[in-house]
Amino acid sequence: MSPSAGLSGRNAMGRDPDHARTFFQRHQDKLLFGSDCTDATGSGDRCIGSHQIAQIRKFAPSKAVERKLLYENANKLFRL
Repeated sequence: MSPSAGLSGRNAMGRDPDHARTFFQRHQDKLLFGSDCTDATGSGDRCIGSHQIAQIRKFAPSKAVERKLLYENANKLFRL
């Protein structure tokens, strides 16, 4: 994903937080987090992955949905 692609998705969710929450609620069993962030520190303004995780935490309608998006759906799909 190019940096602009990461920003466009983040900007779209930020423009309509209610839609972002209902989107996560509606598709909670079909979405999972993944990133190809190359930032070795995993934090800071330039790390796309850390911004995406923060946004999932911000817009997930509950901790249960957040956990599905960040861990459980991938665990189920890949049998980790």
